[in-house]
Amino acid sequence: MDEMEQKQKELEMKIKEVEAKLETLQIAQEQQQKQSDISEIVDAMLSEKESALAQELENKIQQQQLQLIKWSAGTGISVIAVVISIFRIFFV
Repeated sequence: MDEMEQKQKELEMKIKEVEAKLETLQIAQEQQQKQSDISEIVDAMLSEKESALAQELENKIQQQQLQLIKWSAGTGISVIAVVISIFRIFFV
């Protein structure tokens, strides 16, 4: 019986070792999943920011273009008014 009990204890020890290794592997796998989840979240946030930045940049460009058009129109009208004034002074 001693031999059987000794083998049984050895098997129980091996089972505990295997269970401990299994638990360690499960913890490692959970951490890896959390890290992959975090990287997915970070990637999603970065893509949202990139699209927001692209939209913001496009809006800024449109505003600058509109200001340029307004400035060109105002300058053109002013130049025409000056030319007409000069023409009236010298030819009328």
